[in-house]
Amino acid sequence: MFYDNIYKVCRDLGTSPTAVLKELGFSTGNVSKWKKGSVPNIDLALAISRKLGVSLDYLITLEGAPGNTLTDSEREWLSIIARIPEDKQQMCKDFLRTHMAVPEKYADIKKA
Repeated sequence: MFYDNIYKVCRDLGTSPTAVLKELGFSTGNVSKWKKGSVPNIDLALAISRKLGVSLDYLITLEGAPGNTLTDSEREWLSIIARIPEDKQQMCKDFLRTHMAVPEKYADIKKA
């Protein structure tokens, strides 16, 4: 059943089907339809698979590799990132890029 598959994939990534639908701008009412055995149209299923970083085949069947196999650390990062409010995401990206681009600028001067 599609609901069981999307629920498992979302749980593994630290999110929920409802949160994914909200982020994609789709009706969260789809979740209750899936619980009753309905399946999404191909456009919605593809958007969800791309958002979750798994192949459409994996999302539908849970067979084979999920697409990008993630480490526990990567899953943790995705879980954290998924919870950043939309209006704060750019600020967080800029902060991380700045600190990754010039990490020595922020190193403890006492080490010298």
